[in-house]
Parts: sequence; structure tokens; C-alpha cells
Amino acid sequence: MGALAVMLLGVLWVSVIVGVHLLSSARRVAVLMNAVQSVAQTAGLSDVRSRSFDRVVSSWRGNSVTWWIRGGGRDGPERVVVEIAAATPTRMAIHRRRRFDLGLRLLGPPAVQTALDGEYAVRSDDILLAEHLLGDEKIAAEMSVTIQDRRDELELNASRVRVTRVTRSATSRDEAVRAAWQLAAAVVEQLGFPPAESG
Repeated sequence: MGALAVMLLGVLWVSVIVGVHLLSSARRVAVLMNAVQSVAQTAGLSDVRSRSFDRVVSSWRGNSVTWWIRGGGRDGPERVVVEIAAATPTRMAIHRRRRFDLGLRLLGPPAVQTALDGEYAVRSDDILLAEHLLGDEKIAAEMSVTIQDRRDELELNASRVRVTRVTRSATSRDEAVRAAWQLAAAVVEQLGFPPAESG
């Protein structure tokens, strides 16, 4: 009888942990949904809805847009992520240059030198697209507002434009959501990326 009681206590403990996780995920999605709704009113987003326990999806000009928040545990920073499904021609990653940033990564596109090499570390398969992106005034203005922390990043892949923005407080979460959205939308608009093929 003692082994059965220990097993049931273990099952109960796991159930409590899963329940707490589901409640915190539901709260996070509700907060994200409110922030996305405020952006949606001014940005022309439609069909805003929550998907699963950690994401909000919407539609914008034929593109699927996915929003989520990562991190935030133990009073750490949260990362707001906005991903627009767009057919990009190459892989690219841009982040704020760090003090001792050597640009060494085993995976992903190679490091390239650009006109803004002192400010941003750029990795791209296509140097011309990287220069065009960094040379666009609207994108450059949005990047200066959005990519401020060493973990803030603009990433292009074959099927998406993704912006990650770090926020350290609940009061700046709406601002981070708005900034990440504006940068991602500016990249898609200014460079004319079509919606990604679904399926």
C-alpha cells in the first residue's frame, strides 16, 4: 500500500506542476493577445486569434503573422517574437554588434561586412540584399528603435521574416510588440517580399 501512495503522490505532484504551467501560459497568451489587439487596430491586421497555449496568429495583406513571448521566468527578460510568413530570397541575421563579437557561429549564413559594420553584426548569404536592407531609410529607422539589446535580432529565412525584441518589464511589453511588428512589416513592405507558399 505504501508504494501505491507514493506513486499517487507523484502523479498528483506532476498534475499540479502541469496545471500551474497551463495557467501561466494562458495568462501570457491573454497579455500577448491584448498587446496584439492594440497593434492590430492601427496596422490593418485581421483574423487575430490565439493558437495553442503560447501563440497568437493573425493575417496581414495575405501573410500569416505569428506572435509569441519567450522567457520571462525568474524575473528574467522576455523576448517578444513577431514572425511574418514571407518568401524571402536568402538567409540573413542582423543583431546589435557586441564588444567582442567575432561573428563565429557554426550554423547559419556567413558573416559579411557592411557599411554599418560597427553598429550591427550581419550574417547573410547575399551581401547585396544585406546592403539594400541596411540602406533603406525606413528599415534603418525601425532597426535603430527595435534592435537595441544584444539579443534583439532581425532574421530572414526562406519562408519568414522574424524579429525578436527583448523587454524587461510588463509596462514595456506593448512597446516591444509594436516595435517588433513595425520592423518586420517594414522589411516585408520595403523589400516587396510576397506571402510564403503554404503547405
